Amino acid sequence: MKSIEQFIKRVFKHNPPKDQSIEQLVEMLEEKVEDLKEEGYDEEDAIDKTIKEFGDLEDYDLPDMEKEKRRHMRIKTIKHHRNTLLFSGISSALIIALSLFLNFVLFRDLGVLSEPWSPVVAIGVLFWPLSLLYKLLNKKGDMS
Repeated sequence: MKSIEQFIKRVFKHNPPKDQSIEQLVEMLEEKVEDLKEEGYDEEDAIDKTIKEFGDLEDYDLPDMEKEKRRHMRIKTIKHHRNTLLFSGISSALIIALSLFLNFVLFRDLGVLSEPWSPVVAIGVLFWPLSLLYKLLNKKGDMS
């Protein structure tokens, strides 16, 4: 009854239930095949009839699995946005610190530039984490 096992594994390929559930399904379908064989069907016809009666995964109403899958994807997306926000915040802080160092320590000592230009750089760089914060807040708003 390899074909029954292969059928069940193919049906639940993308939405696998617990291992016990697959074994129970295979066992139930094999019992159905045995019952049909006792009624006079040959093994191949009994397997075909059992598979047709069982149907495909689309025949069953499984809204919980689809809803859970969407929820999982939303959570994954939010985690991704949090990570990018953290990365952009740390990177922006490093860029701003470097520009402050260059402006007020290195270039002052060299006498190259006397005007403070690092606040302009800081304002420009802060748009990166702000835009990612906006994306994160929009995704969180979609969850509710």
